[in-house]
Amino acid sequence: MKIVVGSLNPLKLQAVESVLRKVHPECECGAVKVESGVSHTPLSNNETIEGARRRAAEALKISRADWGVGLEGGLVRIGETWFTSVWCVIRDNSRETLGGGVHFQLPESVVREIIEGGREMGECMDSLTGLTLTKRKMGAEGVLTGGLIDRKTTFENAIIYALAPRISQEYYIN
Repeated sequence: MKIVVGSLNPLKLQAVESVLRKVHPECECGAVKVESGVSHTPLSNNETIEGARRRAAEALKISRADWGVGLEGGLVRIGETWFTSVWCVIRDNSRETLGGGVHFQLPESVVREIIEGGREMGECMDSLTGLTLTKRKMGAEGVLTGGLIDRKTTFENAIIYALAPRISQEYYIN
């Protein structure tokens, strides 16, 4: 089985490999560069899901793999508070399955920089911490939780949730 993630971000590929090899030990995982077709930081769950959907579809189309995997992070406003969101879409030639990840509160200064300043979250976290390439390492999750969880784990959880209808198909029959 060939599985391709629609991103060259090494954390996304590592997360896909880590999870999918538990389900399909002999799978071959790869990555292709595709565009999400949405804002650099989507500002709703719907837009974030659309980015993941496009990444999965393009990865499948370009690679002719068995499965295309799209992972997309964004923001979502609940009440007056902004949270991160992560979504995964897994596509094959007949269906797609979705799984959502973490929602955790972001500092207002980071949200302001993203919404008003047009910056990506990774850039904002780098500026806030003085670190570089946090989005390819621990992510905002790792920074803001003091290392209790990291971005790769967040991606892994979303992938696992997107796999649920594939793992337990008998419960998803109409």
